[in-house]
Amino acid sequence: MRTIRLSGITILVFLMASLLIAAPDFTSAGLVDLKPDSVSVCGEIVDNYANLSYALHIDNTASDIANEASWFFQMQEGIRLSNISVHTGDEVYWGRAMREHEAINVYNASVEANEIAALVIREFGGYTVTLNVRNNSAVLLTVYIEGLLTREYGLYSLLLPMTFDSILADFSFDLSVLSHYGPIAGYRITGIPEFTASDLTDGVRIQYSCSSCFLPEEIAVTYTLDRQTGGSQLLVHNNGTERFFVYLLAPSITEVADRAYRQYVFVIDRSGSMSDIKIRQAKSAFNAMIADLSSDDVFNLVRFNHDVEVLWSEPRPASSTNLQTAQSWISSTTASGSTNFYGACTDGLDTFYEGEYVKVMLMLSDGQPTAGPILDTPGILSGVSEANTLGVSISTVAFGSDADENLMANLAAQNKGFFAFIQPDDDAPSKILDFYEQFATPLAHSYSISVNGAEDVNTLQPLDQSPFFNGSEVVISGRYTESIAVDTIIDYVSGPENYENSASSAPSNQFHVEYIWAQHRITYLLELQNLLGDSYSRREEIISIALGYGLIIDGYTALVLTAYDENNEAIPSSPTITTTYTCITTTCTYTTTVTTTITAAPDYTLMVIAMGVLSFAGVLTLSGAIIWLLRHRFQNG
Repeated sequence: MRTIRLSGITILVFLMASLLIAAPDFTSAGLVDLKPDSVSVCGEIVDNYANLSYALHIDNTASDIANEASWFFQMQEGIRLSNISVHTGDEVYWGRAMREHEAINVYNASVEANEIAALVIREFGGYTVTLNVRNNSAVLLTVYIEGLLTREYGLYSLLLPMTFDSILADFSFDLSVLSHYGPIAGYRITGIPEFTASDLTDGVRIQYSCSSCFLPEEIAVTYTLDRQTGGSQLLVHNNGTERFFVYLLAPSITEVADRAYRQYVFVIDRSGSMSDIKIRQAKSAFNAMIADLSSDDVFNLVRFNHDVEVLWSEPRPASSTNLQTAQSWISSTTASGSTNFYGACTDGLDTFYEGEYVKVMLMLSDGQPTAGPILDTPGILSGVSEANTLGVSISTVAFGSDADENLMANLAAQNKGFFAFIQPDDDAPSKILDFYEQFATPLAHSYSISVNGAEDVNTLQPLDQSPFFNGSEVVISGRYTESIAVDTIIDYVSGPENYENSASSAPSNQFHVEYIWAQHRITYLLELQNLLGDSYSRREEIISIALGYGLIIDGYTALVLTAYDENNEAIPSSPTITTTYTCITTTCTYTTTVTTTITAAPDYTLMVIAMGVLSFAGVLTLSGAIIWLLRHRFQNG
């Protein structure tokens, strides 16, 4: 008998007790090449909130033993697997959220009882789905994913890797992209050879199908919205018990002349661990970033091992002579010695001077602090915060698996910057440049956002005294009781502009607003866990929200589905979601339309108490006790 015991990871478990046929011996059923004979991907993106499903038809009717199949569903940041369902015969079984260790126990008990089981393991970058199919049977496995897309470089993108290893099967793709923010100005679909596009009132519908074809390796959907400068929207929703809001700020510029002046300092680690390919790739990327500077910008360079070297005492104009000097200095850099991380940070900050510049420092390092006056993470963070008197935005690149990701992520978060983990592979220079592009074009010296009337406010960006970079987006979510008002001031090069958004009553059909809040709130709390350390109250709040919305959170919750409990009492197999969803699945011999109809979950509430809310960047603090009720709603598609 095979029992799976997992710790420290999130799993989704699907369980079905045997009915009339005796359970097969699982020791004889290994992981085999059991492939779907049809795959469909369908769903919609509404106001940048993606809600899709993969449907896989698995046929094991020719086998007298149970067989397993396994797939890895890669997910981009912000997208999560929310549930699975299995349709067999006349029955459809769904998952329910529970604490991770409880789901593990249920799964182990089912395996020991020789019940059919399927398992979803939360891993870095996605989910591994393993399905055991009963002998002489066929099933339709549906995997639901959802999440908020955020703007990068002015574009919204959804990547759907189809990691099914050159499978020949029937395939269909059906996706609607809808926007109430503004019209879709353009879109691009890659990964499928051709498709049909149909205009909708608020967007476009993309369709594609083929019979007995090789599945695409991945499908990428990219689009942009036609927004005016400022680009602020306030969306609200009333679920009958609570009111939710999502505020999005996405200003943009089209002329280089509108860009704010830049004062940038580039800091490169040249310790011994950076030798060979790492230092070559870092030098290539840094020289390319320097070449991007214009004559209106000023810049400086810092390189460090156990010693810290600064090219100039203060940033200089990006003249052709200074650019050549800087690139030659970078090219001459060699790797040796230990890592004085703290000294590099503070010496780099010391070179900045006051003025009407957007001030950014980029740090790249591949190791742990091993030299200098301060080596521990809390001490470094505290010292850098004290030294950063000019409010420099510090962005960091953890270059390779030996880098201190916790230190570098926290350093960026506490200093209003960006963070990236990049492996030193063949694409590393281009990945570093892509990361740099996120903050290469500042459009405003600073901005400030004030929120009035909210019960809670969740944001992953600073809300004031921070530069705004072209193509980026600020997303704020929360709940309110009577009315909500959001006032924003953006300090453009041409002068400050004010944007005001407010709402009191809220419609009851903007379900995605509530789902954005749930996902955003959990992401926000996870960031606080990373920044401030593990907190019991935050952990319980994450679990409570995840349980209420059926979300799988690594190390916190899992999903379990069972047709019968341990006492063999029937459990209803109806889903507990809040929308009606139809997905067409085409197989070699027939077309089946599977319609999932809503069944309301039992009404009960979970009470969560949090003593204060601290924003991601430490800017916004709401003190006092916040008590709220979460209506139990298990959303899975």
